[in-house]
Amino acid sequence: MTESPTPGSTGQDKLIIDMKVLVADAQEFLHATTDQVGETVSALRTRLQENLKTAQVRLDEAENTLVGKVTEALRDAVNKASEAATKAADAIEEAAERAGEAATQAAQSGKESAIHAAEAARDAAQKAAVAGWDAADKALAAVAEIARKAKDTIA
Repeated sequence: MTESPTPGSTGQDKLIIDMKVLVADAQEFLHATTDQVGETVSALRTRLQENLKTAQVRLDEAENTLVGKVTEALRDAVNKASEAATKAADAIEEAAERAGEAATQAAQSGKESAIHAAEAARDAAQKAAVAGWDAADKALAAVAEIARKAKDTIA
């Protein structure tokens, strides 16, 4: 059972993989020396079995902690994405309100002013939409990056 760390692995990921390999090798060694007799070998086997149990428990705890951290990071990313989407929606709504106000004022002022106001309103709405898309793209990229890291960590 030889696992190799992935290129994006963190130090903790590599440690967990190394520990898994060490536990597997020790278990294989215990199995291979089952027929060996003697007080020293017997005592060593007993001590090794106890240490392997302890190591496995600690390894499981470390993996659970790591999964918990990844889950928390994903929640944070989703929250940030939601906040960004809300801000973008607010910006679009504000731009639409301004556009409506400008159009109303322009209509009251005359035809040429109405054209300028409509162009300004259109430009403001386009800028708000672009800002909204940018915010959504950034949020999506953040969630995708965290999901990739989570996949790499868990795999």
